[in-house]
Amino acid sequence: MVRQSTTRQRLRSAFLWLHRWLGLASGIIVFIVAITGCIYVFEKEGRELFQHRYYHVTNPRTVRRDIGQLQEIIRQKFPGTVINNLRFAEEKDAAFLFTTKNDKVISVDPYTGKIIGVRDNKKDFFKVVLNLHRTLLLGKAGKQIIRWNVLIFFILCISGLILWWPKQRRFFKRAVSIRFKTKNRKRFNWDLHTVLGFYALLVLLIISLTGMFWVFDSVKNIVRFTTHQPSGKKEEKIKSRSAAGNGFPIEAAYRQAAASHPGAQEIIIVSPADSLAPIRITMQYAYTLVRKQNNLFFDQYSGKILRENLYSNYSAYDKVNRSNYQLHTGDMPGLGIGIKIIYFLAGLFAASLPITGFLIWWGRNKKKKKAITNVRANELMAQLS
Repeated sequence: MVRQSTTRQRLRSAFLWLHRWLGLASGIIVFIVAITGCIYVFEKEGRELFQHRYYHVTNPRTVRRDIGQLQEIIRQKFPGTVINNLRFAEEKDAAFLFTTKNDKVISVDPYTGKIIGVRDNKKDFFKVVLNLHRTLLLGKAGKQIIRWNVLIFFILCISGLILWWPKQRRFFKRAVSIRFKTKNRKRFNWDLHTVLGFYALLVLLIISLTGMFWVFDSVKNIVRFTTHQPSGKKEEKIKSRSAAGNGFPIEAAYRQAAASHPGAQEIIIVSPADSLAPIRITMQYAYTLVRKQNNLFFDQYSGKILRENLYSNYSAYDKVNRSNYQLHTGDMPGLGIGIKIIYFLAGLFAASLPITGFLIWWGRNKKKKKAITNVRANELMAQLS
């Protein structure tokens, strides 16, 4: 029994050491990533509230203009503009959002062709928040920092759970409650760190695991293996065949896609980047967790469908892949605003953990220094006497 107790104590000490120093090393990054994650949870709601005029038209009519006509209006208004893609909701009052090669977003009234507004995507608040979350605004170096920080955060979650776990069942109630009435600030700070961490743990584990799925190919390979999906192979690049004439109109491709796969809520049309690229149309449908979307590729000259990637053909791996963003951000339309609030609070709790953790470490470190000082003072007094 004594040997088992000693082994457990050594393991606990090892986990404490790991948790403490990984937490101190990554604290600032965890704080930044958690705060930006909190903000981005409500990205759609924020855009609807603060950027409403860019996404809606005031006097919708019956018939929308041809997409080609709208593109020509933009080119006349902004000579030399190269349009990369178009995005719009299948709603009567929805504006058309054209993104250009220089990362400008031009909102257009699809009924009149009027330019509603122009935004610089690089300076867009939510884009800056997202880039800060993904790269710390440090480019490739920041991306690598975030990549390994995701793994560190996962280890912190697991080690934190092990350290929190009550030794006996009778201590469980105490372990899940914060004593707000206590006058001991250190005890209150300890409760904030351990209890808030416990309540946010499930969501934080989901966030860290889905983050690891994005940044580590090894995690993707594990998911492929468990879902019996063949190892990922690069699909052959889809190419249009050169042909004489003016090419196949984007409007015609859109109408064909809408007729063959009706019911989409949002449409994304990617213009051909060169003379060989296809027209790509992404059609997004209502979903709860697994994102439902069809990707259709049209020959830009003949209009022939070169490939269809349909959500009805999703494999088990595809379903995991298509739900990863939703599980990471809490964007699950079928579950309402409540799930976003839960994710927001979990992110807020996560942002508090480096602060309360640092205060715990600082307090103990200060206590040790004080104890050492007292011992030395007592030794000096003994020598003098």
